[in-house]
Amino acid sequence: MQIQKLELPQGGEQEREQLYIRCLQGAYQTEEQSLKLEEKTLIRFDTYFNACSVEKWLTYTKIQDLFSQVRVKGRGILRIWNEWESPSGGIERKLLAEKQFETEAEELFEISLLDKMSTAEVQGMLYTEIETGEGQRCVLSEGGYTTSTVSERTVHLVIAICTYKRETYVARNLEIIRKKLWENPRSPLYQNIHVIVTDNGRTLEKHADKSWLTICPNKNAGGAAGFARGMAEALKDGSTTHVLLMDDDVEIKPSAIEKTYLLLALLKDEYRERIIGGAMLRSDYTFVQQESGGSYQGGRIQSIHAGMDLRRTENVLLNERNERADYNAWWYCCIPVSVIKKKGFPLPVFLHCDDVEYGLRTGTEPIRMNGICVWHDAFEHKRPSVNEYYDVRNTLIVNGLYVRGYGGRQAFRMVCRRMLVNLFRYRYKDIRLVARAVDDYLRGPGWLMQTDAEELHRELMSTGYRYTEIFPGTIPEKEDVLLTDILAGKHNSNNIDRKKLLSLNGWLLPARRGNPEPIMAGESPHCYYRKKDVWIYDPDTKLGFYSHKEMKQLFEMPGEWFRLWLKLKKEYATAQRAYQNAIAEMTSMEFWNQYLKEKGE
Repeated sequence: MQIQKLELPQGGEQEREQLYIRCLQGAYQTEEQSLKLEEKTLIRFDTYFNACSVEKWLTYTKIQDLFSQVRVKGRGILRIWNEWESPSGGIERKLLAEKQFETEAEELFEISLLDKMSTAEVQGMLYTEIETGEGQRCVLSEGGYTTSTVSERTVHLVIAICTYKRETYVARNLEIIRKKLWENPRSPLYQNIHVIVTDNGRTLEKHADKSWLTICPNKNAGGAAGFARGMAEALKDGSTTHVLLMDDDVEIKPSAIEKTYLLLALLKDEYRERIIGGAMLRSDYTFVQQESGGSYQGGRIQSIHAGMDLRRTENVLLNERNERADYNAWWYCCIPVSVIKKKGFPLPVFLHCDDVEYGLRTGTEPIRMNGICVWHDAFEHKRPSVNEYYDVRNTLIVNGLYVRGYGGRQAFRMVCRRMLVNLFRYRYKDIRLVARAVDDYLRGPGWLMQTDAEELHRELMSTGYRYTEIFPGTIPEKEDVLLTDILAGKHNSNNIDRKKLLSLNGWLLPARRGNPEPIMAGESPHCYYRKKDVWIYDPDTKLGFYSHKEMKQLFEMPGEWFRLWLKLKKEYATAQRAYQNAIAEMTSMEFWNQYLKEKGE
């Protein structure tokens, strides 16, 4: 069984090339799934997609042996290395095998690996290296890692995609799944996968259903409802073993789905109910990892291995660390059906925190592995007003359920911070959405379960800011977000410099007059310091809205804080207990069947 195949960069992937291959000297060319090495060339596959995560394969699966396979013709040297992180933090490596080859026709070389290393000492990752000397050339046509271990577990994987009026994205991903997986005889998922698309926008053609695809028109009750419907539809087929939740606007990697499937088939019994999570790589800087699992510390989300440049071998190795993750985001999250039956469905929170809550509820750490990922647009400059409402309301729900010692005082502190940051960003409507989120949370789970989520969302959308106006001046390009800042984690920060905080980020100082200045929606509050007029915009659409410093908003803030403080002090504990008592009902199949009914049904 081949557990990992050697991948070469495809057309149009030049900027991602070092995620597949590294050339230390000389030159090579890619030609129709083959790699031609010129003389005096040294290439390594110690990369994100081609290094083998041997430590994780041996930890989580039943494999008893492991082989490296390389199909080449020509002259050169083949080497297999083991590389790991030393206790001191450096990188150590050991040469496991070296073989000189000289062949006029293609020849498959297979090297047994585990007998060259003590199982107890297996660490880190394996990778292949090929070198040609003077006058030597070769062509690599195939490679990968195999095991003779046979899977005894049957896996029926269903991909559940939730979409809302993103027909182009959905069509692109479905075409990739059809060509690369369903219709590909060389794929382990050949005619052995099903896709369910939950259509919250009800814009896809129902008759587009095929033997491998089901389209489900759904009530627009948010991503949580879309994924709940996907789970429910998957469970109707009693043979389904796993549901892979996936966003509609990601760029999928077929080999990631194949690796997930093979990992599921070979898992040890003690790991059979573990979730498998995929990382998110950025769509703009396609070699930068945005997140590989997340931790939830005292009510705050911490992305694991964020801002990591995966072109660098040391980062590929660092990414192998099993740092504790509490959840995996649902851009790529594979959940066993047995877990869904035990733990239930998502909370009906529309969007944001549904994946966090589910991870905390299951209480198990997701398995993550290099190469299992999707590409997705980054979020730092996406700030629709409605997100403030859902972020605050849903965070209050999750914290009340899972954060030990969380009470009204901690909730008030969080709410004050959110309102103050919005004041610093001149987003006064968002301040009111934060306050409404508190009020609605305190209404309790009964209100949440009975509210028409679609109507509520429309109302919230009309309450917030809309990016509809065109700026007459020059707008900075999105690419002006410096890569160095992303890698250093300096972008999209809500933290305020202490010196500026003394003046409330310039609110207690005279504003600098002048023409409105364009500011990308997700920029730090620092960018608003002492500005009078601003134009806040989405860098993708180049549309925005005007806002300005209003002193009356500052004077009104203490009164709203006092109102919320009194309300939280009086009602928070009761609401918290109500959510704790209602979670089983809110996540049940019976609730969701009723919740997703359209009016009149």
